Amino acid sequence: MGRKLLVLIGIVTLIASCVVYIDQRYFFNPVVFSKDAITPHSWSDYERPLTLTYYSLDGEERTSYRVEQEGDIRQFLKAMKNSPQAQETEETTEINGALKLKSNNDTLLEVYFYSDYWHVLKQDRSIYQVTQALKRLIDKL
Repeated sequence: MGRKLLVLIGIVTLIASCVVYIDQRYFFNPVVFSKDAITPHSWSDYERPLTLTYYSLDGEERTSYRVEQEGDIRQFLKAMKNSPQAQETEETTEINGALKLKSNNDTLLEVYFYSDYWHVLKQDRSIYQVTQALKRLIDKL
């Protein structure tokens, strides 16, 4: 009985240690993570700290805004994942903004924003609508 309890305590301690380690080191949980156009890499590629940089290319002045708060990064990713694909839109060449997500100097996501749509670079060339939620997040920067 005592030996079984000791083994059980050891297993529970090991599992708890793994959960804490993963939570402290990685942005995503491997159990609920799913790949898509916005997060195309493995969950383990999204190591903390993540930085999201938005480059405003409107007008003559080009400015950049750096987002380091995890809650704000999660809001951006959620808003982008909730954007529906655009059916047919007139593609323009004027880029209004760009977004880059990095982890340990590895670029994980690059996006170009146009007036009413956006698309991910280096992935499928699908275009997505700029939703009101995403527009509000960009305007807050």
